[in-house]
Amino acid sequence: MNFRTTLIIIVLLVGIAGAYFLFFQRSPEDTATSEKPRIHKVYGITREQVQQVEIMFADAAYQNLKFAKDTMGNWQLKSPFQAEADSEKVNQMLDDILNKRVKQTFEVPELTQYGLDTPSITLSLWTEQGSPGVTTFLIGKKAINFSVYVKEKSEAHIFLIESSALDDLTKSPTDLRDQSVMKFNTETVSHIELASRDAEKASELSSVHCEKRNGIWFVTHPIETKADSQEIEGLLSELRALQVSTFEADQADASTPARLEKSGLDSPRIQIKLIDGSNTYALDIGSEGLAENGTQRSVYVKSVHQQAIYTVRDAMYTRLNKSVFDLRDKRIIDFQRTDTIRIEIAQNKQITVCTKNYDNNTWELQIPTGRGGVTESVRADAKAVDDLLFGVDSLEAAAFVEDPVLNLASYGLDPPSIKVTFTQRGEETPAILIIGNDTTDGTFYVKAEQSDQVARVERTLIDKIALGAAWLRDKQVLNFHIDDAVRLTLLHGEESLTCQRLGTNWRLTAPVKEEANNAEVNAIIYELDDLMAAAYVQNEPALTDAITGFRTPQIQITVELRNQKVYTVQVGNPVEASGHFYARLQHEPNLIFLLNAELVPKLKTTLALLRTPGSR
Repeated sequence: MNFRTTLIIIVLLVGIAGAYFLFFQRSPEDTATSEKPRIHKVYGITREQVQQVEIMFADAAYQNLKFAKDTMGNWQLKSPFQAEADSEKVNQMLDDILNKRVKQTFEVPELTQYGLDTPSITLSLWTEQGSPGVTTFLIGKKAINFSVYVKEKSEAHIFLIESSALDDLTKSPTDLRDQSVMKFNTETVSHIELASRDAEKASELSSVHCEKRNGIWFVTHPIETKADSQEIEGLLSELRALQVSTFEADQADASTPARLEKSGLDSPRIQIKLIDGSNTYALDIGSEGLAENGTQRSVYVKSVHQQAIYTVRDAMYTRLNKSVFDLRDKRIIDFQRTDTIRIEIAQNKQITVCTKNYDNNTWELQIPTGRGGVTESVRADAKAVDDLLFGVDSLEAAAFVEDPVLNLASYGLDPPSIKVTFTQRGEETPAILIIGNDTTDGTFYVKAEQSDQVARVERTLIDKIALGAAWLRDKQVLNFHIDDAVRLTLLHGEESLTCQRLGTNWRLTAPVKEEANNAEVNAIIYELDDLMAAAYVQNEPALTDAITGFRTPQIQITVELRNQKVYTVQVGNPVEASGHFYARLQHEPNLIFLLNAELVPKLKTTLALLRTPGSR
């Protein structure tokens, strides 16, 4: 081989190596970023401008896709079937492809070796829907260095972009469609219809209709009553948040008898219909099934307005299976508790009256003195009054008695066993709750006096109301100033002691007459002034003298005041296994309260302790 031949061979090898490096080995980093413009810059098309997208695949395993924006700018899937697309995902796909950098541009004599004669993906973008002007990108084979060959259909040259474009565009309809089962505005829904099928009587459907009037929800069928707004809003929120677990069928396939029978949608367990402005949405709920993993349970649903069958979490069946009781307002009585100025509880010919004193914003009870119907005001327990007002205001039915109620007496409501009247500031007509008989399941029959509807409620609040003054009165048993006490009489066991105040000092007057131990007498006076009931209890027939011990009390203390008021506290027997003693005020024999056991010894003393050291 001569020198000339050798030189020619060397030149050819260098040329081949250079071409190989140019087209196949050049790294994206070999060119400055400023020399690698993005696709949207090169072709002057941004994601916001795109109005229609079409993706076609050479591989028959993938379905061709077509998307178009609606008048609101949301993406809709148009092919292979019509459905709402996930606009965020479609926009992300467009961002991914339009932001790819053009690594290298070059002319080629023919397209076959680059896979561009039969491209694997053809992406067409329209900036105006239906416009003949379209930008179409043909995506061919992969090159080395993580690149892929691309050609804009109308141009002669080809270029390289990142091969991740193949993953960005290789999508199924499921990947890009909206996962929401129903898309509506919860604030503007005006009508709801629910029909549910009885589990035992599959042929029978019970329906509930609700309507929004002036911002307030009402049940309109099968009864006319106010609805439970929170329950309605919760139902709408559940529907709006409902997400597809799997897409089962669309369009014609979703309406075949075999498909409907398999999914239990030939006779849906629940049917839901919503009206949102001019739009109507409908959803049928069918039978249960297994998710693709074979473990998580699901339920078949059909979007009637979209003609599509999905599966969703099976918990949705329970959450959406609402009866008229679930959706109706279950509050018994409607009044403004913060404006209430007077409460009256009438039962068994006894009336407990509690009034609000606006001078100091406290509540006072009117308590009988036992002197010819005369009453006196005592401080009410602020917490107990608040609990009563809040409890009645939020009192809800555990069940309603079927309409119409023709005989109130059969429920103990004519006359009622308890009648609670709430007078409100600025309102002429008070709100009245009437309470009747209890039932075998532990509930009570009640109704608002102005309503015809009888309901059953849990007994916890009713039992407290039945205590009347025993519940509402302040737990401080006596309310006096210690300097007003002028006489003290104490009886316990064999001790019978009487002390009289003379000026600022105390004097024993029985069983002896001499100066008393001021500190010892004052200690008992202080205990009486601070005496707190652990709780008040109702004086029922079961609480006999043998149980309470009031016939022969363990301790009886009488304190007389300057204003001639006299209070006598009687302490009876211990309450078995409770750490309390029965106690009462003698002038209120029916108002029994419990004293903590540790207080009882502090109310006792002896003659020896009451005598001064010099007189013992």
